[in-house]
Amino acid sequence: MKVAIVCEGRLAGEDAQVFEHFAKRIAPGSAVKTFPQGTKPELFSKAGDVAKTLFATGYDKVLIIWDILPRWKKPDGEAQDRLDLLPSLVNAAVDAHPCLFLIAIHKELEAWLLADGTALSAVLSRPAHPVAIAHTKNADTVSNPKKRLEQLFEQYNVPFGPQPMHGAYQPKLAAIRIAEQIPANFGQLGKLSSFKKFGHSLTTVC
Repeated sequence: MKVAIVCEGRLAGEDAQVFEHFAKRIAPGSAVKTFPQGTKPELFSKAGDVAKTLFATGYDKVLIIWDILPRWKKPDGEAQDRLDLLPSLVNAAVDAHPCLFLIAIHKELEAWLLADGTALSAVLSRPAHPVAIAHTKNADTVSNPKKRLEQLFEQYNVPFGPQPMHGAYQPKLAAIRIAEQIPANFGQLGKLSSFKKFGHSLTTVC
């Protein structure tokens, strides 16, 4: 099974790293590749043509994933985003494709990273300074998950890389580290509706 994930961000960015990591854990027998498209408006404008090309070149499933935030001056919510995305899919004649899956993350990728306290504890702890972070129940309702992660990294003064930047949440470095520490059963993350949709899209027969 070949699975393509069309998402926001850039090559080797946090979105691509995290989605590919989780997809390979959920569907270990699948060949998974991410195709970042830039900003959400760029993703929405390109999504149909990109999906059409991916199906034509042998991908069995295509997942289109985006963050609800930022709103880009649009009314709030997933319903509006789906309306904005639909013309691109219709124009490419993939809107009714049975193996095309649309997944909106409430409110943004960092909600997935914020959910499970055991994963955050593992990343934020140091040998001399162990910490215990509680689970964030209903992390998809946190108004600004990225800001909350930034606050945690500042609070625990976490160093990254050969030249540490203390106190800074660096998504390209930190996001995948958190994802790698999520328990095998996905813990609190597995309870989020958007993550359930992500898992279902990878395991369902279409």
